[in-house]
Amino acid sequence: MTPVRLPREQLGRLTVRVLRPGKWNAPEVRLLELDGRPAVLKDWADRPLPTRLAIGWPLVRRETGILRRLIGLPGVPQLLATVDRNAFVMSFVDARPVYKVPPADLPPGIFADLLALVDAMHARGVVHLDLRQRKNVLIDSEGRAALIDFASSMHFSRDGRVFRLMKLVDRTAVLKLKNRVTPADVTEEEKEALRSFDRMRKFWVIKFRRKNVKDRLD
Repeated sequence: MTPVRLPREQLGRLTVRVLRPGKWNAPEVRLLELDGRPAVLKDWADRPLPTRLAIGWPLVRRETGILRRLIGLPGVPQLLATVDRNAFVMSFVDARPVYKVPPADLPPGIFADLLALVDAMHARGVVHLDLRQRKNVLIDSEGRAALIDFASSMHFSRDGRVFRLMKLVDRTAVLKLKNRVTPADVTEEEKEALRSFDRMRKFWVIKFRRKNVKDRLD
């Protein structure tokens, strides 16, 4: 589906309700009804101009660019319309966070499905980078895996070292959630992957601290 251009003057009549009022550093989020279906509007238009310049406009460009790369991928919001440089509209994902679902009610294989969705996203060159936020890892009304909130995401045009590292960040975030929600289902291979990633992160911290000390000494 190709995103359309939605005139701002139509937003009022399409609005169902405000999901989240805007703050000085965050957009207003509204539930719309677009072509008979629920949709979500992110809108920075009422934020102060410095906020729009420094935060709003770059984030709108980034998130719409990422969503364009994910068009047609099930389990992620679909970009439905652009409004202007302040706002865009995406499909509403009818889902709830995995961590809020009682473990006994989770569909078999939901974490395998989540990892498969993450891999499919990576195959398009996109890394999410905010899957440690448990509210972004969902199960939809039909029991399928879903991901939301691509404001922190990045796109890589080639499979270099940094991209591979960022993919690991996404995958281990899902494994950490699995370990928290259904620890008995975590395999030995997955446990080792988590331990290996934790060791790697400690190295990053040590390296970062050493660099800071060196910078202060210099």
